[in-house]
Amino acid sequence: MKNHFTITISDVHGSRHFSFKQFMRKIALFVVLFIFLLLAGSAAVIWWLNQEIVDIEDKRENAEQEYRTVLEKSKSAYLSLETEKKKLQTQLDNRTKQIQFLDQTLKGLEDLIGVKPDEDALVTDRVKIVQLTTLEKQVMLEDIPNGRPVKDYKGVSSSFGWRTHPVKGTREFHRGIDYRGKRGDGVIATASGVIEYAGYHKQSGYGRLIIISHDYGFKTLYGHMSKLLVKTGQVVKKGELIGEIGSSGLSSGPHLHYEVSFVQRKLNPVPFINWDLKDYDEIFKKVKGVPWGSLSQMVQDRVQQVEKQLLLRDVK
Repeated sequence: MKNHFTITISDVHGSRHFSFKQFMRKIALFVVLFIFLLLAGSAAVIWWLNQEIVDIEDKRENAEQEYRTVLEKSKSAYLSLETEKKKLQTQLDNRTKQIQFLDQTLKGLEDLIGVKPDEDALVTDRVKIVQLTTLEKQVMLEDIPNGRPVKDYKGVSSSFGWRTHPVKGTREFHRGIDYRGKRGDGVIATASGVIEYAGYHKQSGYGRLIIISHDYGFKTLYGHMSKLLVKTGQVVKKGELIGEIGSSGLSSGPHLHYEVSFVQRKLNPVPFINWDLKDYDEIFKKVKGVPWGSLSQMVQDRVQQVEKQLLLRDVK
């Protein structure tokens, strides 16, 4: 029995004996060892898999956290962009309204100063044309007589042309316009210029008289004043107070005698009195004998020269 071994199994029914050879014992030991190793290996694999699952879970949670963080940032960025978009849209709407308003204003100005609008031109170019054209016309209206010579208009007592002289009673050509007024009412210069004469002129019958020499050969005359507020050689601006209405000289009562002349030729003052930006071109049709074309070209060249000088100054 050296090469055998016996396994005894006992239960309530008694004991049973099983006898095996020694070789079978070794096989059994190998089987038991294999099962043990298999179980140990399985346990190790299960432990490793469990660690991998834990790592994967941690990575998943980290990824989810990063995703939530990125999502929150994206939402925040989206909301910021949405707010910025609304802001830009509001600004764009306002700019569009401003451009529309500017376009309408430009059209109004272009109509006012007689410039034909170019719809395809840039707004900046149209503004420049309006500015230059307006500046040219303003220079003309500043330097050439226009508007009324009285501060407070109270009507006209005698117009330009043939009439019966109120004092002499003779029929004579009246070379100006007589404005009604009270003694002391203000008299203003109708254009910028230099006082050529300021004093009492007995020979002409105009009494206290002022003659202003303007650019381009124009002159204006103001007669019968009660008081002179300027002196010969003084430079005056358009609209400046130069004297007061009176009845000096050959006069039947307080009034202002006003004349406009071009190179010693007396002109009807009415077209000059009605001359402004709105009716700018009318004077060229009504007043003959004045070289309006060359005069306008001279003013235009003058304005463009000033513009070039300003551009050169800005470049420096």
